[in-house]
Parts: sequence; structure tokens; C-alpha cells
Amino acid sequence: MKKILLSLVVLAFAFTSCNLDEQSHTTIPQDGIKTLENAEGWMRYEYVYMRAYTAGAYIYTQEIAADFFNPSLDYGNREGSEYRWDWNSGAPFVDIWAGAYSAINHACLVIEEVGKWDMSVYDADETKRINKILGVAHFTKAYFGLKLLEFYAPVYNASNKDKYGIMLVDLARPSGDITTYPGRSTVEESYAWVLNEANQAESLLSSFAGTVGSEELTVDAVRAFKARLALYMGNWDDAISLSTALVDGGKYPLCETAAEMKALWTNDSGQECIVQLFANSESRPSSNDPSYVGYNPSNDQYRPDWIPNKWVAQSLFSSDDLRAATWLKKGLKVTVSIGTASGMTLIDKFPGNSTLATSATAHINKIKLFRVAEQYLIAAEAFAKKGGADAAACSYLNKLGAKRIPSFHDIDLTGTALMDYIKEERAKEFICEGFRWFDLKRWGEGMATRPDPQLAAIIHTGGSNGPALNLSVSATDHRWVAPIPVDELAANPQIRNQQNPGY
Repeated sequence: MKKILLSLVVLAFAFTSCNLDEQSHTTIPQDGIKTLENAEGWMRYEYVYMRAYTAGAYIYTQEIAADFFNPSLDYGNREGSEYRWDWNSGAPFVDIWAGAYSAINHACLVIEEVGKWDMSVYDADETKRINKILGVAHFTKAYFGLKLLEFYAPVYNASNKDKYGIMLVDLARPSGDITTYPGRSTVEESYAWVLNEANQAESLLSSFAGTVGSEELTVDAVRAFKARLALYMGNWDDAISLSTALVDGGKYPLCETAAEMKALWTNDSGQECIVQLFANSESRPSSNDPSYVGYNPSNDQYRPDWIPNKWVAQSLFSSDDLRAATWLKKGLKVTVSIGTASGMTLIDKFPGNSTLATSATAHINKIKLFRVAEQYLIAAEAFAKKGGADAAACSYLNKLGAKRIPSFHDIDLTGTALMDYIKEERAKEFICEGFRWFDLKRWGEGMATRPDPQLAAIIHTGGSNGPALNLSVSATDHRWVAPIPVDELAANPQIRNQQNPGY
């Protein structure tokens, strides 16, 4: 699909008019981007891209493909292909590819156009505004470049560095000659490109200090992203220095009471958020809940599509964990076609902010692009992987645990036990936020079987779902790397023979 790579694709569902997108920014002005105000409009649209492609199916399909949930009897095959791991080069990853390259192209256009300006005519305040425009654009390229790598490339390690990564796009309007279209660079080159874009963003945004709950990118947001990138690349020292700088000093305090947790996850207070993207009743993201709850107030019934497995509902969280108290709904009567099952636990991590939607069941909340809790866990994992620093890893886990669990007692773990604890903490902290699938991929341990339903009688085990209930995916399974969309292969001769293995 030539449009995926070469034009600014806008999917119809993604954008509504608001103060973030006051004018159309989907076509190139005939006379280019000439004014600061126009360029800032294009910059604001990059936030719309971030909000659109960090919500809805872009998040929850990753959770459903992992090991947290099984489908109810009445799920209607919604997200069924992801659950069964029967994806192919036509679906369901086409929109991820298209959306990411659309955002990158948009950012490239801003960089190209603003790069033509004569900077000598701008004063200090105007120069700062221009730096912000360019900083957001470079961050957009880095952020969506990493998203593409998560899905379409193998993990970054010594054995994969020379394998296919992604197409590196730096021109929004390349030549019409298809022989000049970019091919796929290596994994090592692709990650280096992402890091370079992030470094440029950090420099350009250096004068925009971080604040709790910021609705815009700050230098702290870029550093949070770089800490994640360093972890994925195995650059333990960089991951440690970047993450601990954000954690130490308490600039972004963690929630430590049930009231604070509820305020964050229901009312979008912004606490512990390095960036929480703007939304209002007229301009809001898609819901991150694909019917985890399925509550119908008209008949007071819970009829979810996706039911958490027993280990999630009963074993993952301790009884007094504030996360469980906030995100789990226990003792429910769940209705399916065969009747009602009692005593069930469902996940309600996105209960819905009443200021964003009139429907009490919309489950729409602001997108928490970066939370400081991630930085605690990045620091812990990097210290553990570095070797000889298990005590430092435990110290950050203890700081996080003390805020999340009132009865928490400090841990003192080493080796495999320590890494197992970190993995479990990531499962707890990021459940339903779109981390699980890639975490399993990058740890290289595969995915264990799923036959752990709370109540097997209400789980859809018929037809193709039967094998999926017992799905076990080895770390070497080719499906950990998603297929390049067939339309892209057809449009770009440079990657026609660069499809990922197994498709």
C-alpha cells in the first residue's frame, strides 16, 4: 500500500476536531509551512497521533495475545485472531504499520519544512518555540520507530543485530521513483536511528522541564523513553542512569493510598505521570477496555468478552495491594449464554473518566504515556542484568513495593529469584497497558500455556479456540515477529523479498 509509506495517512476513526487539531494537517500546504503558528498546529497534530496509536486496539490486542485472559462464551470472536496467534501478512497488524509510518511521515514533513527557515530572523522566545516544534517531531520519529521495532523486528541482541529491522524514513516526500524507496535496515541500524532521533529530541527540548502530569512532551519524557530504549538494547548503565535520575529526588511521587490510586486511574489526576496526554469530552482517545468488564447498567449485568485467568485473579496480587483494590472487581456475577457464574473477578483498570464521556460504561481515560513506576522497574531490571548489583535492584523494588502494598516487607533476592520477582512486578504494574506481549518476547522465554480459567464452563473452548486455550509459544516461534503487510510488500520493491520468516 504505497500510501502507508509515502503519504500522511489518517485513519478515519482516529481524530476529532479539538484544540489540538484546529486545522487540517493531513495534506502538504502548497507554499509549505511558513509561520510559527502553522508549524505549531502541525506539532499539535503529532500529539493526536500519539493519543490515537497508544489507545484502543493498539494496546489491548497485545494483552489478549499474551497470557492474562481467556475469552468468554459470548465473546463473538472479537480479537480472536490475536488470541489464537493466527495472524498473517494481511491482518491484524496492518494498522500498526500504517499508523506508525503515518506519524513518522508527518514528523519528517515538519522537520523538512521548518529546516528551510532562516533562523537569524527569530528572537530567543521564537527560537525556543521552534526548538519545541522540532523536538516533538524528532521524538515522534523515535517513539513510533521503536513501536515498529517491537512488532516487526526480532529483539535487540548480538545474534539479531544483522537481521531485518525497519525502513528508516527521513523524507516525507521521497521521489516518485519506486527504485529509490527505502529497504529494511538491520536491527542494529534501526535501533541506532531511534536513539539518534531521541537524542535530538532531548537536546531540542532541554529547556522544557518536566512537571507532574504534563500534557506535553518535556525533557523528562524523552529521558523516560531513552531509559526504556536502553533497557531494550541491553545498555544497562544508560538505563540505570536515566531511570534513577527520574526516580531519585521524588519529583514524580508514586500513589500511596487507595484514594490516590483511584484519583489517578478513574479521574486522571496525573500523579506519578511524566506525561498524561491531553483529552476532553470533544477530543478523546479510544477505550483501552475491549470488554474486560462488559457491564450493562440497564440490567445490572456483567457480560465481558475477556475473563482474567485464575493466576491473575487470585494469585498475582496480594490481598492488600493497592493495585488490586483499584483495578480488580471481585465477587461478581458474570452472565453468559448458559447462565450466571458467581464469585468472578474482572479487570477494570480503565473505569472511565466522567468528564470525557457521558456514558458510564465508555471506559475512556487519558493516556498515561509515561509513568514513573516504569522507571523504578527499569532501574531494578537493569541493575539485576548488569550483574553484581542485586542489592541496588532490590532497593528500587522495595521503594515501589512500599508504596503499592501497605503490608510490604523489603525483599533481598539475587539471581533467578530476583529476575522472576521483577517479571512478576511488571505483570502487576502494567497489566492491560500493552507491555506484556513484548516483555515476554524480549525475555526470550516464550509464553506458557493458558489453561487456567477461573471457571472453565464459561470460557469459549469450541472450534479454533480449543487449541488456543492450551497455547504454548516457544521463544523461537516466528510469530513473535509480526508480518510486514502484503500491500507494503507489493508497493515497495526494496522490501518485496524482505518479509519476516515464516510468512
